[in-house]
Amino acid sequence: MKPSPGNDPHAEQEDNAPTQRISAEDVRKLYDLNARMGFSFHGKETAFTAADRVFVMGRSTDCDLVVMVPVASRHHARVIYRKGKFILIDQSTNGTYVSIHGSEPICLLNGEEVPLVGEGVISLGRPIREGDPDLVAFHVPH
Repeated sequence: MKPSPGNDPHAEQEDNAPTQRISAEDVRKLYDLNARMGFSFHGKETAFTAADRVFVMGRSTDCDLVVMVPVASRHHARVIYRKGKFILIDQSTNGTYVSIHGSEPICLLNGEEVPLVGEGVISLGRPIREGDPDLVAFHVPH
């Protein structure tokens, strides 16, 4: 007597697995090293591309974007490109505040991360206040 598929560990599984089939073109889009986003701080524009691997913001002069705010850490936050998204990761003492256009501001602490989409502002070490000259604006093209 043959075991039924539900009891046979070697039987082929039905096609209801939680995986999703995507085309090779869609996979390439997830790892597009030409993906680009921009930052603006004190009137200066800075670009970050996925090929750059990591973008660091903070007080240290070796950061990609130097933000001289007393409550900012030397290497306060970083942005990476992962699976088709730009991800902001807090690595500070005082937190990283993010407001994405159309959403309530959030605070990232202790390595927390958020995808950056559309446009918005980032504040290093202190809550976002309208008119704050030390806000970092960002823009991620669609």
